[in-house]
Amino acid sequence: MHSHQPSRLHSWAIAKASSPMAPLWIGLLFFLEIILFIPLDAILMFFCFQDRSKIPLYVAIAAIASVGSGLCGYLLGHFLWDMIASYVIPYLISAASFARIYTHFHAYEHWVVFFGGLIPFPIKVLSLGAGVFHLGVLPFCLTLFAARSLRFMLIGGAMALWGESVKQFVERNFQKIVLILGAKVALIFLCFWLLVR
Repeated sequence: MHSHQPSRLHSWAIAKASSPMAPLWIGLLFFLEIILFIPLDAILMFFCFQDRSKIPLYVAIAAIASVGSGLCGYLLGHFLWDMIASYVIPYLISAASFARIYTHFHAYEHWVVFFGGLIPFPIKVLSLGAGVFHLGVLPFCLTLFAARSLRFMLIGGAMALWGESVKQFVERNFQKIVLILGAKVALIFLCFWLLVR
């Protein structure tokens, strides 16, 4: 059946997860999270159940690299906003909406970063927003690291406990998972757009 044939992304992930350079690939992929539109949680699962002895290493690398990616987004938002603000306000977001989001970001900055990093929320939006609204860079990095570490430890723990069952499920439904995660990202962007208008 064609529906059960592995996708290119599935085959690529399995190949990289099985290679001696797997830790490097994990680091590179999660560092590029700011620009990638692929389900990195699913990729991390592949790496974990290909070699369960390296789960702690993969989790640590993914968390550190993800924070590095978030820091890049933060710096972009922080330093480029003054250059592009006049093109964004009021054309893409009203001044009132921007001020409201700014207030919420600063009122709940640690919780926003923590839960944004813990749930499947696009790090692109989270890190750029943190930079635009000038949150403290060190608290941002530390909070994001705590959130990503917890998220990836939960994934790694699930792989260690139920790896074979999860592996079979993911391999059977990989393309559906990619579509669902892609739809989730699109929905989050749409909701964010509607909220700021």
